[in-house]
Amino acid sequence: MSKLAKALTAAAGNAGESLYVEDVFSTYLYDGTGATHTITNGIDLDGEGGLTWIKARDIGYSHQLFDTERGATKQLYTNVTSAETTAATSLTSFNSNGFSLGALNGVNNASQTFASWTFRKAEKFFDVVTYNYQGNGVGTSAQIPHNLGSAPAFIMIKAVDKAENFICWHKDLNGYLKMGTQGTASLFTGTGAFGSLTPSMTDTHFTVGYDGGTNFPNYNYVAYLFASNAGGFGDDDESIIKCGSFTTDGS
Repeated sequence: MSKLAKALTAAAGNAGESLYVEDVFSTYLYDGTGATHTITNGIDLDGEGGLTWIKARDIGYSHQLFDTERGATKQLYTNVTSAETTAATSLTSFNSNGFSLGALNGVNNASQTFASWTFRKAEKFFDVVTYNYQGNGVGTSAQIPHNLGSAPAFIMIKAVDKAENFICWHKDLNGYLKMGTQGTASLFTGTGAFGSLTPSMTDTHFTVGYDGGTNFPNYNYVAYLFASNAGGFGDDDESIIKCGSFTTDGS
C-alpha cells in the first residue's frame, strides 16, 4: 500500500491496525560527514527496538552491528571474532525515526559512503534477544525465549564478552555456519552449538546447546532472529520476509 493510501486509511479511523514493510525495515544509503549526523529512515527504534547494520561501501571497514538490547555505542563485527566494544562516537542513539551517529570512521568517515540496514522488532519479522548461560553442564541444551511470534527460520548468535565467531542456524541447513575468521568455511555438522542437527525452534523458544559460540558458562550472548513466510503484514496478512535455499549447477 502506498503512503498516501496508508494516510487515507488512518484518516478513516483504522490507523495502527496493520504494519507494512516500510514500518519495520529500511535500506538507507548515506554520505559520511565526519561530524554528528542523524539518519532519518522512518523506523521507530527508540520505542520498538531493533538492529542497525552499517557497512562502508568503498573502503574495507568492518561490518558494524548495533542493537537496542545491548544499547547505543556497543559494536559487534561480523567479519572478526572480537567481543563487543564500546565506541562513544559510533552509533550514539536509537531514535523514533532512525538513529544518530558520531564521527567514528567506521560509520561516518567524511570521505566515504555507507549503507545501513535497519530491522525493527516485530512479530513474524524480526527479534533481538540477549541472554546469559543457560543449562546444567556439558551436553545440556537450553530453551531461550523470544517474541518473534513464529518459529525462527534464521538465527545469528554472538558471544558479547568473548572472542567467538557469529554462529548461524538456518532452517534449510543440516548443521550451522560461522561468520568471522571462519566465514569461508563449509557447513559445520556438530551438534554442540544448537544441541542437535535438527534443534527445536518454536514460536516462543529457540534451542542452544553447550558451546562457546552459543551457550557457555559465565558469558553473555545476543541473538538476531528472522522469521520466514509467516504472514502478518499489510491489508492481506502478507509475508514480508522469506528464508530459503537453492542448489546451483555452476553455470
